[in-house]
Amino acid sequence: MIAVDAGNTSIHIAHFKEGKLKGSKKIPTSGVTKTSLSRALNLKLSEKVLVCSVVPKVTKIFKSLEAPVYIAGPDVVIPIKSLYNKKQIGMDRLVGAYAAKKLFSGTRLVLDFGTAITLDFLSKTNLYQGGLILPGVGSTLRVFANCALLPNQTKFEKTKRIIPITTEDSIAKGLTEGFSLMINSLVKKYKKKLKIAQNKEVIVTGGEAKVIMPNLDFSFKYEPLLVLKGLEILSHNLPSKK
Repeated sequence: MIAVDAGNTSIHIAHFKEGKLKGSKKIPTSGVTKTSLSRALNLKLSEKVLVCSVVPKVTKIFKSLEAPVYIAGPDVVIPIKSLYNKKQIGMDRLVGAYAAKKLFSGTRLVLDFGTAITLDFLSKTNLYQGGLILPGVGSTLRVFANCALLPNQTKFEKTKRIIPITTEDSIAKGLTEGFSLMINSLVKKYKKKLKIAQNKEVIVTGGEAKVIMPNLDFSFKYEPLLVLKGLEILSHNLPSKK
C-alpha cells in the first residue's frame, strides 16, 4: 500500500509491503498536478492509496486518480476519541496522535515540526485533548526572505560566537535558539500543568525537527514517519473499492 501525508509545503509518500517500509520520497505541494502526482506515486495495479491531506486542492487531485484512493477522515475514521472541534481538526494531527498511541505506549505529548509547529496532548486514557499551533521554522524563515536587505538563503550552521556578527548567523541563531527556548519552556510548563513526569518522552516528528532537536532539553523520541506509519496501521482494515 501507499501512504501519503499531504501538507502545505510538501507531499510525503511512503510505499509499504506487508507492514514494512520499502521507500519514501517527498515532492513539493506547490504546482503539483495529476500527472506529476501519478509519476511520484508509481502506482501498481490495484495498489491501495491512503491519504492524509490538509490541502483541499491536493485532496481533489488524489480523488481523480484511477486507483483505489482512500482519504483519512471522509473514507477512513481515525479510531481515537477527540475533544477538538470536529470541523477544525487537521487529520494529520489526529493520525499523528493515533500513531503515537499505537507505536509508543503511554504517549502524552506529540510535537510536529511542519509548516506549522503543533504540540498535541493525549490523556492517560489516550484521549486526544487538543493542542497548540505555532509558526513553523521554515515559514518564519520565508518571512525574512521578503525583506530586501536580508539574505535569500540561511544555513543553519552552528557558530561558537555568543553574539553573531553576520546576518546569516544572526537569523540562524535567532531561529534555532528562539524556537528551542520556546518549545523547551512550553513542554516544561505543560508537563507540570498536566502532571506528566518530566522524564516522560515526547514524540517528535516533522521535516524541520532536525534543525531544532540539538537544542531541546527534554527527553524525546524522533519518528520522522509518524503520520505515514499511522496510515499504514489504518490501512489494515480498508474496505474494498470498485
